Amino acid sequence: MKIFLNDRCILFIPHRPESLLPSELLVEFQSAGKLQEDWEDFKRYEKYRKFLIVDPDFNEHNPSGAFAAFRSFFKFIPAAGGLVKNEKEEFLFIHRLGYWDLPKGKIDHMDIQGPGNTKTDLSSASAAAVREVKEETGLKTIAIRRELPATWHIYLTREKWILKQTRWFEMEADSGQKLVPETSEGIFLVKWTPPEGIHCILTHTYASLRELLLEVLF
Repeated sequence: MKIFLNDRCILFIPHRPESLLPSELLVEFQSAGKLQEDWEDFKRYEKYRKFLIVDPDFNEHNPSGAFAAFRSFFKFIPAAGGLVKNEKEEFLFIHRLGYWDLPKGKIDHMDIQGPGNTKTDLSSASAAAVREVKEETGLKTIAIRRELPATWHIYLTREKWILKQTRWFEMEADSGQKLVPETSEGIFLVKWTPPEGIHCILTHTYASLRELLLEVLF
């Protein structure tokens, strides 16, 4: 599992790597208290680009004590969104706060306990994804095709640290629909982008989203 803090990242790994770079902070999970001290060190020292947390019991679909401890340091917010494709094989992007992004938003009335989720959670996430895509882009008709890998990122707002999991869905929509950006959410452009234009998007988007796009589109 990889969690982004801007363009830095936190990884949970089952064993120590054979070698370590000067830009990587490696710790072995012992307790929640010790892990919080290590997390504070990672935040404080920008020279560290990766925070590697070793836990032999870690499993992405059955989070171990290390992840549960790490998650307790933050307010957790579940979100969902969509990578929308039209009949011309173009992909829909929004421009918000100076970055290219995919439409997404918070999942209401839902308590996700980690990366593994129940069927009810999946239904709630997909419904939230469709709702948010419609609200932020103006699309009226969307069809979900499959679930994509989730992304995780950390950010600071109002002096509170947030851990957000965004569950993504591949969607399809007719390009003939009118696009209307949700300006109240800071969105001023909604644009269909052909595959050859994705590389320009990648240079002006968030690290977590860049990784998702590289994984599913290339």
